[in-house]
Amino acid sequence: MHIIVGGGRVGRQLADRLEECIIIEKDEETCEELRRLGYRVVHADAREREVWERLPVRGATVILATNDDSVNIAIASIIRDFEPSDIVARVESESYMRDYRNLGVRGVSCGKTIASELIHELIEAKRRYFEIVVTEENFAGMRLADMYVGESCTIISIYREGKIYRPHPDFVLQVGDIVGIICGKEVKKTKNPFDEVLLVIRCAENYERVYREAKAIAERFDADLLILHKEDGRIMCSLKADSIQDMDVEEAVEILESLTDKVDLIVTDPPKKKVDFRTSVLIKFPILFAKGKEGYRDILAIVNTDRPENVVSYATAFANYFGKGKIMFLDREQLKTSSSTVESPTVEITVTEFNPLVEVVREVKRGYDLIIFSISNSVGNIDSEFLWKFILDTDSSVLVVR
Repeated sequence: MHIIVGGGRVGRQLADRLEECIIIEKDEETCEELRRLGYRVVHADAREREVWERLPVRGATVILATNDDSVNIAIASIIRDFEPSDIVARVESESYMRDYRNLGVRGVSCGKTIASELIHELIEAKRRYFEIVVTEENFAGMRLADMYVGESCTIISIYREGKIYRPHPDFVLQVGDIVGIICGKEVKKTKNPFDEVLLVIRCAENYERVYREAKAIAERFDADLLILHKEDGRIMCSLKADSIQDMDVEEAVEILESLTDKVDLIVTDPPKKKVDFRTSVLIKFPILFAKGKEGYRDILAIVNTDRPENVVSYATAFANYFGKGKIMFLDREQLKTSSSTVESPTVEITVTEFNPLVEVVREVKRGYDLIIFSISNSVGNIDSEFLWKFILDTDSSVLVVR
């Protein structure tokens, strides 16, 4: 059970994502609107103790989603006596963080760790373990490599005649074996490069087309999509942006530098001219400059780094999930450390033979939906001005990785 205090924008977004929710809202008109939209609502002032005496608080997660820290703290001081399993608060001012901690409340500041942190705290991982007994009719004689257990699940053990065996792709199942399987987000991360995608909107006019591309990525990779944008002069984090203002590059960079590692991919609209992005941001997150694509049928990865693992792994993932890809090595020595990484039938491997710059430019002109390269740019002697031309002057979306 989740009890959300505050039926505003944040409260509604959370209620849309969570099961078994009750919203407490003190404004009568807002309550009526929420009920019309199908939410389960209690019309009350959550600062009154008797309200909580009527609610199933014990063992529930209480979410304080109002935009008033003093109200949140007053409520938290009441409800902790009712033994909720957890209390999480939306924090407007970090000066209140100590007060929240003293009450045993996990405070989440939108300005620093964005809404993804709040979503992670609130949406339970639903990790679960179950077992399958092998019979003549089901799985007997099958190799583990051929046993499909789902995208978010993995086999962790095989129990046979009193012994536990570690899973191996060539392990052959026998009648009576008990296969232990675990499912949840922890497993999903090992099979999927992105769990959290953050869309950063700097220019309001670009919102629709860039959102379309970010949404396509999130849906294909089964990732959460969150939006960082400017609204009413403030930097906001949302699941849906209703009103958008232009955001300066420096404003965006300042927020990106403060983010935690929970964000796996930044998607943003490309600048109109070359800008001095801080290396600290580009090292921290892969950044995709989106041109409004709804898919990537043709992908080009330029391996312009002496540590090609990131370029290769992202290229392979996008090719596997979207279409076909070409990985272009600029130095044959790179293959010695990367050939074993590329195990996808959707990926073609090439190596430049003469002048890497000339061959890369010629390849880019063929027209790709997505171009991937490394910010390190330590192999191939490619002028960074040409890399910026790929971002600014082509129709390709561009993914810049570490």
